[in-house]
Amino acid sequence: MRKIHLAFLLGVLASCVSESAFLTTAQAATSAAPASTPLSAEFAVRWNPKEGGPASARAAIDALGKIQTDSDDYEVRYLNITAPRDAPRGSTAILRERMKGKKKFQLTFKYRSESPLLLASDLQHWSCPLAGSTERKDEVDVSFPSVGAPHRAYSRSCTKVSNDGPVTIPKALKAKRLDCVSTMTRIEGGGLKVEEWHLPGKITMIEVSREGRDTPAELDSFRNEIVTPLVKANAKPADRSKTELGMKCKS
Repeated sequence: MRKIHLAFLLGVLASCVSESAFLTTAQAATSAAPASTPLSAEFAVRWNPKEGGPASARAAIDALGKIQTDSDDYEVRYLNITAPRDAPRGSTAILRERMKGKKKFQLTFKYRSESPLLLASDLQHWSCPLAGSTERKDEVDVSFPSVGAPHRAYSRSCTKVSNDGPVTIPKALKAKRLDCVSTMTRIEGGGLKVEEWHLPGKITMIEVSREGRDTPAELDSFRNEIVTPLVKANAKPADRSKTELGMKCKS
């Protein structure tokens, strides 16, 4: 475990040198937001508690010295879909159903890409495949892997919500539900979201995230205040995303 911690910390030091230059390049390539307005970001670190670290969402928020202020339970299912004809080049189309408690249903369509050019067009004029969606968002997901620099994935999404049963899926997406369902408990406190995921294959993942702006200062703040203390608590940051793990089942 000491070797894992050393490798992670060396990777952090190496990544700091190039971080500012990378951010400047990425933000300059993104015309959806002025240069003076960094992109909205979600900073996150996740780990498998079987490999070490806090074993539950509650244990994680306690380890960080935060006070829990809210808690919700979700059921999550991913679907295989046919991407729209106007899908941005190099992007992946994702469709996700989520049920919050027993009464609130959400359907989210998302494009994800390694390139910030995904967000180059105006969000408000984007033709979301979910007619009547009430939520839309551009975001850069910044995750901390086991070694090396933080990884960035750019996403554009829209969500439709219903309190009267599952949201109807557009036929044009030719969606097919996967055979597996994930469950997730989310607790909040101190500006953090801490999620405990139970995924296909009996995999449990804990994730701590915080929303902010994609700037060097906020990245360093999350690294120093969240990632480093969790690594010292024996958490081993994981490289695989929740979406990837959640779709690992037969359709």
